[in-house]
Amino acid sequence: MAEPRIETARLNLVPLNAHWNDDIFRLLNEPEVADWLFLTGPPTREQVEARMKAYEQFWAERGYGLFAVLEKPTDRFVARVGAIMTPETGRIEIAWTTAREAWGKGYASEAAKASIDFTFANANLDALDCYLRPDNTASRRVAEKVGFRYQDTRFLYDRPLRYYRMPRP
Repeated sequence: MAEPRIETARLNLVPLNAHWNDDIFRLLNEPEVADWLFLTGPPTREQVEARMKAYEQFWAERGYGLFAVLEKPTDRFVARVGAIMTPETGRIEIAWTTAREAWGKGYASEAAKASIDFTFANANLDALDCYLRPDNTASRRVAEKVGFRYQDTRFLYDRPLRYYRMPRP
């Protein structure tokens, strides 16, 4: 089967795999990005490589997962977005992380919408989840713009997070 490639107006999305290790390492080690995502500092290169292997395995098993997001026409890596398993719930969530230099351009919304459509088209899921830090107003706007609806606040990933849900259309 050919590797899926999603094209939006301004972006190309391709499955995240080991090819993108360096880009993901740089992304997750940007100070402002790491501050949003991690309680104990950014991951090491070895931790990133282990995550990437797990993401590849997820793709192989399910036919959907996280994407590398590339800016047209340069194919410059600007984000990661897509479906992951929430360890505490066993449910699928849509996650996005955008490089600092690409903040404020609407890429997260554009890529998240494309990955949501792809995930629903390729998975038998009744709904998708999304978890956000309560103070992350930019991600809250993205979640609401693409169709997630706030449910409640839950304790996941060792912190309180706002829980959003999107039923299958």
